[in-house]
Amino acid sequence: MSQHFPHLPDPEPERDSPALGLLAAVIVALIGGVVYGVFGGEFRIEIGWGAVGLGFLTGYLAGKAGGANPLLQAAAAVFSIGGVYLGELVIAAVINSQDLNISLTRMFLDHSALIEETWDLAFRDKYTVLFFALAAAGAVAGVRKGGAR
Repeated sequence: MSQHFPHLPDPEPERDSPALGLLAAVIVALIGGVVYGVFGGEFRIEIGWGAVGLGFLTGYLAGKAGGANPLLQAAAAVFSIGGVYLGELVIAAVINSQDLNISLTRMFLDHSALIEETWDLAFRDKYTVLFFALAAAGAVAGVRKGGAR
């Protein structure tokens, strides 16, 4: 409580820590990408709303941690695109591991070229660009929403 005005709460602390926002964006994009990929792999589908959600969540938590810094918006957009790309690689890995009846860990460790080849053949198309754009737009909106005071 404020000493001069006991009925007013203390002001909210400043959230202009772009480094903390960047760290949040990286962590959320990585975890979100894996979750997006496992879910998509189990159902054998890319989910456009998943890309938007991953981007928005990445941006929102980055904005909550680091404020509405325009550079943080750009970084969150880039990290969310990376998260969607990671998710698509995980989708390819999950599908291949099921088809080849090997563990997901073994798929990543021993057959990474197959994962990349599957992504190149099955996922790299006009929708990939759309999903990347949706994730980036979601991230920018998320930073603005999360960083708003």
